[in-house]
Amino acid sequence: MNRRQPPTIPSWLTRHQLDATHCLYSTHLPSALTPSQDTLREIWALHPAEFPEFTIHGRVVQAPRWQQAYGRDYRFSGRVNRALPIPALLEPLLAWGQEQLDPRLNGLVLNWYDAAHQHYIGPHRDKTKGLVQGAPIVTISLGEERIFRLRPWKATGVVDFPARHGSVFLMPFETNQVFKHEVPHFARYEGRRVSVTVRAFDDLRGA
Repeated sequence: MNRRQPPTIPSWLTRHQLDATHCLYSTHLPSALTPSQDTLREIWALHPAEFPEFTIHGRVVQAPRWQQAYGRDYRFSGRVNRALPIPALLEPLLAWGQEQLDPRLNGLVLNWYDAAHQHYIGPHRDKTKGLVQGAPIVTISLGEERIFRLRPWKATGVVDFPARHGSVFLMPFETNQVFKHEVPHFARYEGRRVSVTVRAFDDLRGA
């Protein structure tokens, strides 16, 4: 069977070398796609009423942020975040990711962070079960600037990137396997941020 080769990472992205073999890529949404404050308020209003639950060290806890999957179910930490249909105001972000970054991208996971509640996400590697092997993970940052922090999985040190309104980070599949990433909370943060993560779910595996 003639199988198309996976797409290469676009050369116009800014490359950030993390070690001898792994890197992170960044860019910014086109101005026409960067949400206005009115649109950002609409996106913020989408967050669910309840915080998601996940299992850590055998204990069920609530996540310190809101989360919702769109388009494809998202499985992590022994839980399934059942997907809702992709809202019309988010469809252009997925379409841009497919057209400009990787056509295999097919689902969204949103996280809403409210600094008033000290929301954050701790160091972790995204689970790859149910994802297309080799496909990147794309994160679009909207709202208040935060820090997107990477740290080696089995070594010390951190690398920080400013996640501003409209910032886009592309993490290659291999980088996610050896680097943890996080969005910590600091006292200087006072506003709200929405993270739009775009993934390539493997429908043949029921992801």
